[in-house]
Amino acid sequence: MQKFYANQLGQHLAGQLAPCYLIFGEEPLQKLEAIDALRQAAKQQGYAERISLTADAQFDWNELSNELQAMSLFAERRLIELELAQQKLSAGANEQLKALPTHLHSDIILLIHGERSHSDVSKLVWFKQLQTQAVQVPIYPLDERQSLQWLKERARQLQLQLSTEALTLLQQHCAGNLLAARQELEKLALSALPQPLDATTLSEFLADHSSFSVFQLVDAILHGQLDAALYRLQRLCQQDTEPVIIAWQLQKEVLQLRQLRQAEPQGRPLAEVFKQLAIWPKRQPLYQTALQRLTLGWLDYLLQELAAFDRLYKSGTLNNSDIALAHLVTLLIKPVGKTFSLQQQVYHD
Repeated sequence: MQKFYANQLGQHLAGQLAPCYLIFGEEPLQKLEAIDALRQAAKQQGYAERISLTADAQFDWNELSNELQAMSLFAERRLIELELAQQKLSAGANEQLKALPTHLHSDIILLIHGERSHSDVSKLVWFKQLQTQAVQVPIYPLDERQSLQWLKERARQLQLQLSTEALTLLQQHCAGNLLAARQELEKLALSALPQPLDATTLSEFLADHSSFSVFQLVDAILHGQLDAALYRLQRLCQQDTEPVIIAWQLQKEVLQLRQLRQAEPQGRPLAEVFKQLAIWPKRQPLYQTALQRLTLGWLDYLLQELAAFDRLYKSGTLNNSDIALAHLVTLLIKPVGKTFSLQQQVYHD
């Protein structure tokens, strides 16, 4: 089975197309653009008819079988798209998918796509059975370095010149949302603003589309990036993320850091603890960076503060959870004096 990432697909589509394409992943823009690129390439190569099917709970799988076996009245070649709209398929659906290799022929291209992660779906039997005939296109969210490179390349395609500071600002405003970033760049291309664009001009133009996960907040904390972490926390709160979910993730990270901090005096290799905690190699430098500034005593204090947050929040006596979370995030990045603590609030209440 051939595999091409989203940024490699265009070169492949310029050549002979495969009978089947499997496009799966959780980042919507890259997935949409990969599907659009395949549609365009198929049309250019004579697959003039396009049929779209959605396999939801009410889907009749005979409809797919009929389309695969039907011959067009005018013998046009066809692109048949099947969206797997459910995260988990029934046993019957899996059996239908396993039979697909026997139905593929030169008059059709079959595209199967969905929002399920590529790593999950690639383990399924039907997916593996298509491997000799299909091209897989895994779609992954971009990290900060990749997203900045994506912005540079997309700006270049639109003949936009953005200063380094402007690119950084755009990345911050649209972080985690490539669709919003594409829309902003396309609007910039039509705006006729003087180029190169600097951060001041761009800041007047942008609307805030940034969207973050709790895990991206954790990354900024481990990096020790206070401004970025507080900004991501603010956006999470504006997205109505439950405070207890954020606090629970912070507690998990503190407990893991504590175990790593205890490894040296216990004579345990750090690599052994990383493996025990299932922290994969790519993320290990983040934890090593955090350990350089957080002592065991400070981590114990953080656990006490997190416990106080939990008591105050559950009792309904926490005046402002956003401020309390910002306090906790700050303590994780920059140990400061204990002139204020959530534990004091518990005592006073």
